[in-house]
Amino acid sequence: MQRISRKKNKIFAVLFISLIFTLAGCGDTSYNVSTTESVVQKAGTVQLYHATESGVEPDSQRYQLMQPDNLASSLEEIIEQMTISDKLSIDKYLIDESRNVTLFVTVKEGITEEELLLNKAAIVRSIDGLESGDVVMVMSNEEGEEIETATYTDATFYYYTD
Repeated sequence: MQRISRKKNKIFAVLFISLIFTLAGCGDTSYNVSTTESVVQKAGTVQLYHATESGVEPDSQRYQLMQPDNLASSLEEIIEQMTISDKLSIDKYLIDESRNVTLFVTVKEGITEEELLLNKAAIVRSIDGLESGDVVMVMSNEEGEEIETATYTDATFYYYTD
């Protein structure tokens, strides 16, 4: 009688442990699921952002880079594809060994502070898609006099977009 009881206890213990492992496996498995976003990013695309009158909006579709493995070529493509104010022009850029990007920007007369801020946000957010380092903007007026130099990270303008 005691032998049967021990056998039942062992079976019960095995079933109980199996049940615990089964229930533990039913939890959140998001670590195994790859998102559409990561698949799209691996396909060599970036999200471009554009300044509007009141904010920064993403393009309706992601932009397919011609040479996604080449940071300089990708940066050039983004600069050409971005829609920024006609009161700004990106004249040249430099990329250092840490993948930090320095943009030399001419600011034309008549741009408002808000318009300038929103355009900076659109530029930085677009370049952020390249997985570069920090973005340094050297702002100059039309006479070539430096107005401002500032460094922006990927989180600087995070709240300006959806």
